[in-house]
Amino acid sequence: MSISTNPDVGQWLITDEPTDLRVWGTGIVRQLSLQLSSTAHERTIGAAEGCWLRMQDTRGRVSRQHAKLTYDRSSQWVVSDLRSKNGITQDGTPQVCFSLTPGVELGVGGITLIAESPLLVGLRELLACFLGWPDQRRAAEDFDERRAAVDLALRSVRMAATRRESLQLCGDDDLTLISVARLLHRHTLGNEQPFVICARRPRGADPAAWANHDGVARYDSGLEALAAAQGGTLCVWPRQPRDLAQVVEAHRNPSSRVQLIVCTRTHQPDPLIAPVIVPPLAGRAFELDRIIDAYAVDAGAVPGETLTASDRAWIRSHESRTLAQIEKATRRFVAMRLHGITRAADLLGLSHSTLSEWAARRTLEMP
Repeated sequence: MSISTNPDVGQWLITDEPTDLRVWGTGIVRQLSLQLSSTAHERTIGAAEGCWLRMQDTRGRVSRQHAKLTYDRSSQWVVSDLRSKNGITQDGTPQVCFSLTPGVELGVGGITLIAESPLLVGLRELLACFLGWPDQRRAAEDFDERRAAVDLALRSVRMAATRRESLQLCGDDDLTLISVARLLHRHTLGNEQPFVICARRPRGADPAAWANHDGVARYDSGLEALAAAQGGTLCVWPRQPRDLAQVVEAHRNPSSRVQLIVCTRTHQPDPLIAPVIVPPLAGRAFELDRIIDAYAVDAGAVPGETLTASDRAWIRSHESRTLAQIEKATRRFVAMRLHGITRAADLLGLSHSTLSEWAARRTLEMP
């Protein structure tokens, strides 16, 4: 897998300093903490004893002194090959030296390490919320399979946000796919950038109401939507526009600065970028509280404090058929708990009466 850098694309928000190296598809992490008493700030990776990160694979492709990490004057970690037999790779491409940035995949022999930062870990946790966390009750191979699925999704999201590849979201619930796409947009490009939906308008739908639903611009012309989404994200709904092929072709133009997310019911194989398949919630009942808490934290809640046990119980009982339902209800609970109804309505883009009626039907005790 090779990612070709295109510096003109997107405004990738995850640019904070890497703090860890994690073995791909596992929870094995090594911290990149600086030794304040040292002036060199160097780390050695290899198979020999005494290496800062000692690595061995079954085929012996990791040299005794394979690579060196140096914290340079520009406040970046730089990895350099130490004339090893098999070299190092950056996102699958052989390199001699490169800087570690969040999400970059460092290949050492047959082992891949991911450079992680706090913001990247937050994105990875969000993807785990969508796809499912490793279940401690499962066999070890299933545990690793789940971690690998999340890392594949992380790679695909990063490629879509920073490169010329589109992201394919697959699932059986249209509203959940749109919910996932909006959250990915917020975490990768930010709410300040446009988020535009493109889909064929349903027959009989009011054009004005359909074109601006929930504060999101909608277009039934793909090329018009692509133009409106410059600098942000274009999300193509399962009711795909008739000019989708033209949109995909135009997206490849170097002048296009759009993150393209295509939502589908069934995934189409792609040789370069893996689809992100969002499974139904059936079979994830044991994760519901964790999903609710993940959405709550993403909405600004204080972990373990903002939502009550009765809040979670109500969401589980009434709004847990899909991830979209859970997100919507959780965000409303969090906003009302933190800000009260008036301010919450403004933040959520709802009228005060709409949110008040919603709260009254659920007999919430408001602050």
